[in-house]
Amino acid sequence: MEALYSDWEKFEQDVSLLQEKHKLYRRKIEELTETQESLNRLINDEKQTLSELATRFKRYETVANDSEKRKLSGMTEKMKEQNNILDELRLWLPQKNAWILTAHLGSIRASFLTKEEKMKYKEEYERFKFFFTMVSIIFSFANAFIVDSRIMDALYHFLLVWYYCTATLREHVLRTNGSKIMPWWIAHHYISIVVSSVLLVWPEGTCYSMYRMKFFYFTSYLAVIQLMQYYYQNGHIYRLKALGSSPHHNMLVTVEGFQWWMWRGLTFLIPFLVSIYLLELYNAYTLYQLSFLPECFEWQVPLVGFLFFVLAIGNFLALFRVITRKFQQNKYFHLTTKYKAP
Repeated sequence: MEALYSDWEKFEQDVSLLQEKHKLYRRKIEELTETQESLNRLINDEKQTLSELATRFKRYETVANDSEKRKLSGMTEKMKEQNNILDELRLWLPQKNAWILTAHLGSIRASFLTKEEKMKYKEEYERFKFFFTMVSIIFSFANAFIVDSRIMDALYHFLLVWYYCTATLREHVLRTNGSKIMPWWIAHHYISIVVSSVLLVWPEGTCYSMYRMKFFYFTSYLAVIQLMQYYYQNGHIYRLKALGSSPHHNMLVTVEGFQWWMWRGLTFLIPFLVSIYLLELYNAYTLYQLSFLPECFEWQVPLVGFLFFVLAIGNFLALFRVITRKFQQNKYFHLTTKYKAP
């Protein structure tokens, strides 16, 4: 009996000690929250100050002489460095959710506070994309060359709607946690959701049958190119991380296009991307021609054609923007090194 009472007293002491540790934990959480809010306010203040200084620099540059302009140019570069530092500091603090995340998650914040959590989520996103790309290849080839069923077509379109909705939400979470995903690729997925939804409700008929094979030939080729992009982009990201040239490389993700970090080693992907964009234009042109046929009276025909046209033009503009920025950076580099003092 004495042993039983002794064990009970020890248990009560352990619970009391646990309560004290839990109080300390709650106090630390409150202190952490207060520190995070304070740092966020300070960073916002410094970003505002930096923006005001940049405006003043531009205003003064119009009346400055050559010597002052060179000095202002150097200060402008330092301002960019300071802005990058502030952005890096902000990555480790909770950020406000994008509206789409707020609509789905409510007030729950999607920010991860540790590098391990961010990397784990990014790797899960990459596995998710790889898995769906393989599924897309199987469905596309099956629908194009084996099965001719509107039910299988609808199942594939439904999978596309689910994939683009899920990928878009995940990309918003990744952007909240520091991934530099170009805004166009987020918009691209929103448009793809609408395209897939419209294809899903397109009724079976003469016009659908006339376009069906062209669509599945296109998606088969697109899925193969996306798999190739995933393979090479993923390998390139690991090489950049190994080199450690930028902390942002830790949160780079594969995309269905071309971004700034792909210049070294992945430029051979550009012709394949251009071929995809041209096929999107071809889809738009095909649907435009079909819309004039008397048997093609469905509203889905001109709408899908218009959306394919928007996707193609947006993709070309995104690629053109990346290329022109690269040439501008090279031009600036050559000019600054040419006139640098020995």
